[in-house]
Amino acid sequence: MAKGFMIAGTHSGSGKTTLALGIMGALAERGEVAAFKVGPDYIDTAYHKFVTKAPSYNLDVFMQGEEKLKDLYLKKSEGRFVSVVEGVMGLFDGLDDTGYASSAHVAKLLSLPVILIADASGMARSISAMVKGYKEFDEGLNVKGVILNRVSGEGHFSLLKRCLKQDLKLPALGYLPYDAELSLPERHLGLLPVWEMKNLEEKFEKLFEKVKKHVDLEELLSIASSAKIVENPYYDKKSSISEAAVKIGVAMDEAFNFYYAQSLETLRDLGAELVFFSPLRDSSLPEGISGLIIGGGFPEIFAEKLSSNNDMMKSIMEAFEAGMPIYAECGGLMYLTRSITDMKGRRFPMVGIFDMDSVMTGSLKRFGYAEAVVTDDTVIAPKGTLLKGHEFHYSEVINSKEKTSYLVKKRSGKTYGCGFTKKNCLATFLHIDFYAYPGIARHFIESCCRFKGGNLR
Repeated sequence: MAKGFMIAGTHSGSGKTTLALGIMGALAERGEVAAFKVGPDYIDTAYHKFVTKAPSYNLDVFMQGEEKLKDLYLKKSEGRFVSVVEGVMGLFDGLDDTGYASSAHVAKLLSLPVILIADASGMARSISAMVKGYKEFDEGLNVKGVILNRVSGEGHFSLLKRCLKQDLKLPALGYLPYDAELSLPERHLGLLPVWEMKNLEEKFEKLFEKVKKHVDLEELLSIASSAKIVENPYYDKKSSISEAAVKIGVAMDEAFNFYYAQSLETLRDLGAELVFFSPLRDSSLPEGISGLIIGGGFPEIFAEKLSSNNDMMKSIMEAFEAGMPIYAECGGLMYLTRSITDMKGRRFPMVGIFDMDSVMTGSLKRFGYAEAVVTDDTVIAPKGTLLKGHEFHYSEVINSKEKTSYLVKKRSGKTYGCGFTKKNCLATFLHIDFYAYPGIARHFIESCCRFKGGNLR
């Protein structure tokens, strides 16, 4: 198993993602990096994939549970040069006052040493007081070093390094000087997706060079080698890959790209061949598919272009009418409604499977983790199935009289209907991880096989 470490921040905005990307990219020049992200974030993992040239996987305690999370880490770390896990928010920030599902929680589950990222702008010896709190707050956590962000120069770093050594006996493993050109632009759901970024290679080359110059990568690898062996009785190195039983079309372009790598790989492992297509540019669905998945993304940003591609929308409607199993999440749901009204109030006609409309709002709607009970049979699960997932969207549906097949419960206790169903189509705001529910992935494949007229091998 590859050795590894976690990169965690003192707080959101500390520079954790920038340094994680820089370190992953620099280490990827030496060998294959297994990249991971704590939590349900889709955008950061796409950046990980860009810099490492390999898939990045989400480690989510709430959705996967502790044992499946360990299993995922072990499977995807196997045979890699080093594993690098990017944390979420601040080191101890989780779902509640216990820090459940926090970076610290995951680091302890995986016995990973932690490298703390601290924003040191305007600081001198106060850095020791701040880091001391993070190092000593949880005795079960193994904070092994600090990387300092937004440092004014070598003299500033030398001062901070001396303070950490004399006060805490903790090494400062390097720093990143402030450089506005290294920052990544943001939008309403976080970073601007990698799909839309220009001149990204040049930006990251500059970041990699700064990391190689200012961060002690050899010491990082030494710390990674000190990681303890993770024990998991459920871990099985064997793959369940079989011959393709069915082809499934997966929407993948600038408008739709929110997929967990482990979800797609679960479908493949169960016998599905995934065929990617673009609702923005292609004129029809791929030939020979027996199922369709349309994930989340930013259809509101590309609504005009999506709306003008009448041939694709007609192709999807014909597949729906023919009874093809269709599963859509969040942005995919929006695309299957009558219309999308964007942030500027412009209304664009969409596929129209569901008699309701999608409207962008000025705030997050039903944000966060949720549980759902499947209240009627669907293409992914039978009635009575329990799901854990999350919602992350600024949109809402209006004018709807459509049937729902989920009863969703938020952690606040609030409940509501979702999981809109019609024929063999299910569209929902709730994102789920198929790796956490392989039975759901299998159920969808079986639905596709029935449509195809075959049997699951």
